[in-house]
Amino acid sequence: MSRANLAALAILISINAAADMVHFKNGDRLTGDRVEAEAGFVAIDVPDLGVMRIPDALIARVETTEDAGPPAEPSAAATSAISGLIDTWDVIADLAATTATGNTETSDLNFVASATRTGVRFDHVLGAAWHRGEATAVAPAERILAKDQLDLNYDLRWKYQESWYAVANFEYFRDPIKDIDRRYTAGAGFGHTFWTSPRGTLSTDGGVSRVFEKLASVSEASTSDSNPALRWSLSYQHWLAPERFELFHNNQLLHILASDRGTVWDSDTGLRLHVNGRWQAGVRLDLQHETTPAAGRGRTDLAYAVSLGVKL
Repeated sequence: MSRANLAALAILISINAAADMVHFKNGDRLTGDRVEAEAGFVAIDVPDLGVMRIPDALIARVETTEDAGPPAEPSAAATSAISGLIDTWDVIADLAATTATGNTETSDLNFVASATRTGVRFDHVLGAAWHRGEATAVAPAERILAKDQLDLNYDLRWKYQESWYAVANFEYFRDPIKDIDRRYTAGAGFGHTFWTSPRGTLSTDGGVSRVFEKLASVSEASTSDSNPALRWSLSYQHWLAPERFELFHNNQLLHILASDRGTVWDSDTGLRLHVNGRWQAGVRLDLQHETTPAAGRGRTDLAYAVSLGVKL
């Protein structure tokens, strides 16, 4: 290669190194010069394309010209990689607590959290929900546990086409009030994203699972029931007002292939107001329905919550 070509290559590399770079949550990147933009957006001037305005919700991080510098030491690079990994997770936590006094004193606590990491090929989705309610009668003073539910779940999605993905999922559920000491569900299947845009997303998946269940009324010495199951889930999110007012709905249907267990349906639906980039308030309705509950237990549990949330 001639000296002139080497010089031209060096100039090209230096220009690219000096450019700003937007890293999207889906793994894409956009290079150009960052310019001023209104709150909630990042604007970047891309050669031959012009200025592009990108919502903050689609961006993992922005690498500016000032971020460029001499090559980092290995330890600094490792620290940067860890920091980048943390930054790629979207974490939302909602907390709702209510109390009432009078002839009966009641207290309810609802905690719901989700964490999502979107990559080029793999998406990770974590969820946690804890509902606890207690009541105390004034006369006689007796504390009654009215609700005690814990639900943990994890989905790993492998995107092998533009809108199709394979999914592996795991869930742990506990509700001694409904006679469920513990329920583990593990399965796999396929899903499809019908649409995704800055205004929202709609996706669904289905597959087969295995359910390992231990009822609280059964002696600890006995083994857990193990049954195959069919699973279907749907996730919907829509911005009624961009980056401000959000409608969401998620549900899961688990049909346990055993004559005495039936179908379990879980869903959460609500509205969320994003006060700013970190704080949000919302209302939500959580529903759990079992077609064949344990003896003496009701089929449907409903929980209404007005919550305050934070985005980490």
